[in-house]
Amino acid sequence: MSGRQRDISKSMVALVLSLSALAALGLSSWLPAWLGRDSRMADVAPGMLTVDPEARGIATLGGGVTAALYDSGLRISHDDDILAETVIRGSLVSAVVGQVSGSGEKTLERVDHEYDHVRIRHLLFLPGRATYLGEVSDGRKALPLVIRIELAGPVVRVGVSVPGASAIVVHLDRKPATTGLPPVLPFRNLRRHAYWLPVATGRDDPAFTTVLGTDMAIGPERVARGVDVRSEGRNDVHVWSSSAVVTVSARPDPRPR
Repeated sequence: MSGRQRDISKSMVALVLSLSALAALGLSSWLPAWLGRDSRMADVAPGMLTVDPEARGIATLGGGVTAALYDSGLRISHDDDILAETVIRGSLVSAVVGQVSGSGEKTLERVDHEYDHVRIRHLLFLPGRATYLGEVSDGRKALPLVIRIELAGPVVRVGVSVPGASAIVVHLDRKPATTGLPPVLPFRNLRRHAYWLPVATGRDDPAFTTVLGTDMAIGPERVARGVDVRSEGRNDVHVWSSSAVVTVSARPDPRPR
């Protein structure tokens, strides 16, 4: 090989190494945004949703607030305004068996098993309250599921109970401008991030809001709770208890965000 050829070869090697270094640098700066702020939270995806005919339809809770459940999902509205809705054509919730350790930002969850398919069989309706009865399953084994939606003055409370579960994940439909609300979460767009709530957060302390203009809080108190906005198309609420409560404003906030 001539001296000129050796020089060209060395230049090519140097160029490849430089490009590889730049690619690694770009990847290292891009990955954290893609993976989310905290990879200690498991990605629990929704499964299938089946709603029996007797459970479908609109339940009037009062004050212009309604709950509508169909095979496409659950929607809570105030007159013509949507307050909150679950993922489109996917399970409203998933039940998890596993363990959680740590607290606050250092919370770590380990998921051993997921029950991600939901079937709603019955609707029990009382003034101001709609209760849906069904099950959440893995295709073989099922756990009982109760979803209770009630109007409580200025808020709507969505309670989910799955006896036998270690944790519940509520699968909300992704809305633009999902923004944290201080002091619970930082005031920023939560897209591509996962956050654990501070331990002292109360069940009615608003954690985040969306373009719909409604604030959302997560309960119960004194359990690990988190918001996962890393996956496209959904906002997941993690609650490490066999029961969870998502509290939603009973009417949208007209003020610009």
